[in-house]
Amino acid sequence: MQAVIVGVVITLTAMPATGEVTARLGGTDVAVATVHAGWAAMVLLAFGGLVDAAVARIESLATRARLVTWIGWSQLSGVAVFLIAQLNGITELTTLVALYALTAGAVMLLALDGALVAPRRDDPNPAHASNTPTAPQSIRGLRRPAALAAVIGIVPWGLIAFAQIGGGVVGDPVRLGTRIVTLVVLALSIAVWFRGWFRPADADAPGILPLLATTALAWGVVLAVG
Repeated sequence: MQAVIVGVVITLTAMPATGEVTARLGGTDVAVATVHAGWAAMVLLAFGGLVDAAVARIESLATRARLVTWIGWSQLSGVAVFLIAQLNGITELTTLVALYALTAGAVMLLALDGALVAPRRDDPNPAHASNTPTAPQSIRGLRRPAALAAVIGIVPWGLIAFAQIGGGVVGDPVRLGTRIVTLVVLALSIAVWFRGWFRPADADAPGILPLLATTALAWGVVLAVG
């Protein structure tokens, strides 16, 4: 439903494209694509709905449902960071793809952390459940995948911050709306990591926080650019 509403708003306001994606070919920067962050955010909302619908259909298969959920949200998170970086003036294709890959990989490490630190039994029948955990629970502290996820996941945001500061230094600062959207999505992303770190027993699914981040991105883009 949100995707439909965003699409209607974008159409009625004639929201413009947000910028080009460039690649350095033969020593020259060449525009290879034009990004429309509004339509991209609408697609993210629609994809998030599809992920939730797919999980609902396979709810009885707990392991598969968790895998679908985390893969879906890893891709959503990666694309969201791609869009935020582009809005903040990062246009080079190889950099944008690297930021997407780092973010998606960090989310999957957080999913792995939940599986290793707080293993869950998929058998819904207590009579068949074993008293033995399905995975070791001895991973603690900085050895946890969540620690590595934090190290990897902060890199894209560091580059985005550098782009914001650099734009201000050279006299081409980003819009205030873009700064607000960036900070809100960053705060929600940090909240996802804290939830996974302090509540690993619930880390078999990312919860509502990624959905809130996607929603904030979509409507923030509409308000900031439209």
